[in-house]
Amino acid sequence: MRIVAILALLVCAVFPTQWVAAQQRLRPVSVGMAFDTLSYVQGEEIPIRLWVRNNTSGTLTLGKGSLPSGELEVSRVGDSLKRPLTLDRGGCLPRPLQLKPGEERTFRVDLSKAADISSEGKYFVTFGVIWRDMRYETEIKVVEIVPGSLVSEGTQLFANQPHLQRHFKLVRWPRDHVDRLFLRVEDSPTGTVFPTVMLGAYLPLSKPRMNIAPSGEITVLHRATAEYYVRNVFWSLEEEFIRRSTQNLLDPATADSARLNGMKADLEEVINKNDKLKEAIRLR
Repeated sequence: MRIVAILALLVCAVFPTQWVAAQQRLRPVSVGMAFDTLSYVQGEEIPIRLWVRNNTSGTLTLGKGSLPSGELEVSRVGDSLKRPLTLDRGGCLPRPLQLKPGEERTFRVDLSKAADISSEGKYFVTFGVIWRDMRYETEIKVVEIVPGSLVSEGTQLFANQPHLQRHFKLVRWPRDHVDRLFLRVEDSPTGTVFPTVMLGAYLPLSKPRMNIAPSGEITVLHRATAEYYVRNVFWSLEEEFIRRSTQNLLDPATADSARLNGMKADLEEVINKNDKLKEAIRLR
């Protein structure tokens, strides 16, 4: 037995990925959870991918009776009581969920709607299923909710509802090693929060411009690169906030330089040909 244990440890050390995969296959049920990133600005949608696989030779049914087909467990980091923050105790997957032998099903869930994680801070997240009184779950992920760094802000007033104010905050936050600009939207005094929108890459060479028209059209113009601006247009009404369009605009001040850079190779080729022609004439 000691030799078998030693061999198992050696296999795990030399082939860790293959060992974990083999262990997963030995389970009757495999589960997984994947995030696009682990840091989100307050109010952003948080899409996560969940999957469940039936590793048995028979049909597997999850979510029988009062049991959920699959559930997320979410709690705040630092909360000694580990109070659950999920909003639907019935689970996050369709119920019941039936899987054929070897079948794998994938689901997309918005964590910002499945759990109360709107406040700034870090949160533990795990996904699991229960089958035959056993729970099979993923490793714990830590998701961070941040306010972002304030860049600019503005307020919209409504003629038909003078008590209502809509507050816009442009904030920056890095993602995939690139600074991004986000628009956070919240009403007062109702406290209604609309989903935070990522406006694109952000280069802080100049302050973004936000125009709030009386008609409810909101225009945000910001520099994304040294050559391009991005213009986002929204329609902001009392009960809704919708993005209408996004455009990339070439900066006129750099357009000529960009064209010249594109012609650089052709110009160098012409110069080289002229130099060779002059040299040939000189040697005659």
